[in-house]
Amino acid sequence: MLIQMDSIEQVYCKGVIDVFALQQVNLTLAEGEFTAIMGPSGSGKSTLLHILGCLDCPSHGSYALDGINISDLDDTQLSLIRNQKIGFVFQSFNLLPQYTALQNIESPLLYSPKMISKDSRSVQNSGSLSVSRDKERKARAQAIAERVGLGNRLHHRPSELSGGEMQRVAIARALVTQPRVILADEPTGNLDSRTGQEIMNIFQTLHEQGNTVIIVTHEHSIAAYAERIIFLKDGRIEREENVAKRQGSAALRGGEDNRRQPSPPRRAALPYMLPSVLDTAIHGVLLHKLRSFLSVLGIVFGIAAIIAMLGIGAGARQEIIDQIALLGTNTISVNAVESSDDMVNRGKDQLSQGLTYEDVDRIARVSPFIEYLAPVREFSFQTQYQRQIVQARIIGTTPDYQSTGKLNLSQGRFITGADEREMRRVCVLGADIQQALFAFRNPLGKMIKIRNDWFRVIGTLQNKVLNQKKISSIQLRNVNSQIYIPLSTSSVFSSPQESERIQEISIRVDKPEHVDDVARLIRTVLTRVHHGAKDYEVVVPRELLKQSQQAQNVFNVVMGSIAGISLLVGGIGIMNIMLATVTERTREIGIRRAIGASRRMVLLQFLIETLVLTLVGGCLGVILGTGGAYLITLFAGWRTVISPQTILLAFGVSAVIGIVFGMYPASQGSNMDPISALRYE
Repeated sequence: MLIQMDSIEQVYCKGVIDVFALQQVNLTLAEGEFTAIMGPSGSGKSTLLHILGCLDCPSHGSYALDGINISDLDDTQLSLIRNQKIGFVFQSFNLLPQYTALQNIESPLLYSPKMISKDSRSVQNSGSLSVSRDKERKARAQAIAERVGLGNRLHHRPSELSGGEMQRVAIARALVTQPRVILADEPTGNLDSRTGQEIMNIFQTLHEQGNTVIIVTHEHSIAAYAERIIFLKDGRIEREENVAKRQGSAALRGGEDNRRQPSPPRRAALPYMLPSVLDTAIHGVLLHKLRSFLSVLGIVFGIAAIIAMLGIGAGARQEIIDQIALLGTNTISVNAVESSDDMVNRGKDQLSQGLTYEDVDRIARVSPFIEYLAPVREFSFQTQYQRQIVQARIIGTTPDYQSTGKLNLSQGRFITGADEREMRRVCVLGADIQQALFAFRNPLGKMIKIRNDWFRVIGTLQNKVLNQKKISSIQLRNVNSQIYIPLSTSSVFSSPQESERIQEISIRVDKPEHVDDVARLIRTVLTRVHHGAKDYEVVVPRELLKQSQQAQNVFNVVMGSIAGISLLVGGIGIMNIMLATVTERTREIGIRRAIGASRRMVLLQFLIETLVLTLVGGCLGVILGTGGAYLITLFAGWRTVISPQTILLAFGVSAVIGIVFGMYPASQGSNMDPISALRYE
């Protein structure tokens, strides 16, 4: 037997009162029967139909469908039964309004393992599982639609169809998975008499083709189409009537021998179901485009803030790294500090003379790791060649400065030891000074006037590309606008009282790993010699990088907190919208459950909808953040760097927000009772 019910009872608790919707129902139906269930309102017709359709389980008794005991099945197995063995036709049609007639007909196939198993066997030859499944799904839906007379209305939505056409769509949807039994609940209740007769003729034809049809009705004219009529009253089967079979109906069905053998429902692996669920979820998101867009604005701004924040932080770090690369990771700079009058007086009391030549000698003896050491004195004077006059920085130094300052010659030579010893009036020009004074002429051997003294040009430097933006704690000289002269010669520009003072000591260590040790020794020596006076500072580029990173971490925490608040608000907004969406689409959930969607599939659908929203928000946030970073660079002059890791992080954050804030609305939708959902208005 196709259907076997033994002592079925359905009890509902209304407070302390038990209401019996069905009592001691015993029913046996063979395959190929056309059965009508009649009775007054409240007799239990719909309850019996819901149990027959596996939308509900009986409180007591046993129910076997196609040899399978329904009482022993979980939700997923019941969903497979509804999808593969049962086709529903509802009085109110229950079509999905956002889908066309063709899409409504093929909607049960979205959850059909039969389609997937066939495609999975042929995918090795076709090379495309999704394309093959879509083609077969549409072909089957079109074939069923033509059987019920809908061939020319497949691309219209339910709102554009008549009542009869909508019921034909519902019948085609019930047939598309080739079920074992078709259940129709008042299929003509919302139709006029002529259209109702046409629908019943379709059911009659389906019966004659061998389909098992069960109709719930209160009209005797409709029940007259059936071979067997079951009358219910007060939840019990009152009586049965057998109607004489129409002539030739058995022959048209092909006899008992052609009936299908019982078979268990097929189960599909989740990866094969994902394309269908994803397609359904995207349709759900596109139902209300403006609402979907507004709901993700919080995510957009939060992700944009993260992108911009990380871009600014990475840009600042890279800028410092570039500046340090110009200085060298194995360099140390000891700079004289211009102190206030109180500090100067206190320094004099402590017998400190500031940074002097003697400090250079002391530092040179500190460590064998020091390769080059160059004292520096700096002035700013007008420089003239013929009628060309420029303001230049005059650097008095020693030959070692070429190595400590990483200077590259364009032509000529740099200062030598002989120039230093003999106090020669020679100079080396930076690229900008050479261009300003000599344009495209060769300056070697020419005499230029620095303040009131004449110097011979012995060399020029290559142009050095520098970021003109000033960075705190890193004093980079623009070598292109400087003129280098021997340190001894620079005494002509200073007073006798300042002749021993210098502004900087530039040091180069043999290896970067020795820099910290050498810097510690230098600080120890100078602290002792200067008697604790703070009239100098030791600048180590490697230490500046660490300090900058600490400051950047504080900035990241502040900006990250702001972005986090935005993401939290955005996530709550999305959860609120999804809760409203679940409530709004309650009937849709009931329809999908009736055609074979399990709780897991409904959960996955709404979770993917939330993920789609947040990932789209993440994508828009990446675009906005990248554009904002570009504008910051353009107008504020801050360097920004956006790496692929930053973009991946943004999408990762979006996905996490989608999962966290989408799980509750999705679970609310998946836990809905399908019968209550179908009745929701």
